[in-house]
Amino acid sequence: MNIFKKILSHIFLIINILVACAYLFALLSNVVPPYKMVVFSYFGLAFPFILAANLFFVIFWVFRKNWFFLISVIIIIFSFSHVNNCFSVPYKSFGKHKTETEIKLLTYNISALGILQRSDKHKFFDFIAETDADIVCFQEFGYYYSKDRDNFLAEMKKIYPYKHIWYKNQSKYQSWGVATFSKFPIIYKQKINFESKYNVSVFSDIVVNQDTVRVFNNHLESNKFSTKDIKKRQNDGNGFSSSEIANISSVLSRKLADAYKIRAVQARIVAQEIKKSPYKNIVVGDFNDVAESYTYSKIRGGLIDLCSSTSWGYRYTFYTNGMYVGIDHILLDKSFVPLSSKIPHKKFSDHYPVIGKFGIK
Repeated sequence: MNIFKKILSHIFLIINILVACAYLFALLSNVVPPYKMVVFSYFGLAFPFILAANLFFVIFWVFRKNWFFLISVIIIIFSFSHVNNCFSVPYKSFGKHKTETEIKLLTYNISALGILQRSDKHKFFDFIAETDADIVCFQEFGYYYSKDRDNFLAEMKKIYPYKHIWYKNQSKYQSWGVATFSKFPIIYKQKINFESKYNVSVFSDIVVNQDTVRVFNNHLESNKFSTKDIKKRQNDGNGFSSSEIANISSVLSRKLADAYKIRAVQARIVAQEIKKSPYKNIVVGDFNDVAESYTYSKIRGGLIDLCSSTSWGYRYTFYTNGMYVGIDHILLDKSFVPLSSKIPHKKFSDHYPVIGKFGIK
């Protein structure tokens, strides 16, 4: 019996070491560009599960009164900021700073409101009006008919007299891009130049009382993997064969790898623009990447993550195909004071909106 326990203990130790290594690989996803080695990006995507596995081993070894619990405890403690990006535990008291001006911002990938019936679109505008944000940033801002465009812009103009819209793709019947709406004057608008067929980033210089802030509205490269990819590779409706699973996994891996590499280049370009800004920066949008990723880390740099600074627990902004991940972000210059954030579970899109409030020091 003692031999069996020793063997079992050694097996669990080996698994714990492998899980700890996976955790370290996930941390490397922040610093190793995917175009040099993409494998770390997959570990970054799986970070919540890897963290949970390490916490399991901490509890397991503690109950067994074995010092092996230190293996996972040490790496978690020394990487707490990464943990906090995923499972937020606000530990800084920003509220002590006095702010003369407060800004409320909404960022939202609306997927062109494609999942809504025309008769339901008034609910979306009611939500926008109730939110009463000072600045609204949309990604996948689009429409399929000119009447929809006119109605959308007319509704937004009731609250927001200033706008910056950039269509990455536009035809007679369809438009697609990003849009920034503001109650405050927009004095300068510019597109950020990077390679992409469907995605785009822009920045808008907005005068807020006595300050000018630069708002970066980003929609970075999508993974382009959907349920259609799965259905195309399923021969019948009776489950998946091993060959079908292998085929789907291969397609998913290829699409993820390609998107990771493209986003990494886009992130570097956006980060350069942020550094060149002469104003206080607000960086928002759909990064199509989680907090434990090279894209997020590169763009964030020394900025503050509003959600991890003000909210508790695991947050996700994208929900589809069995995935619940946080890929929409609000990042702030240190000249701002984080005050609050929330993610209302409004089903106007396959994303959830992110609402943040912050002050200017």
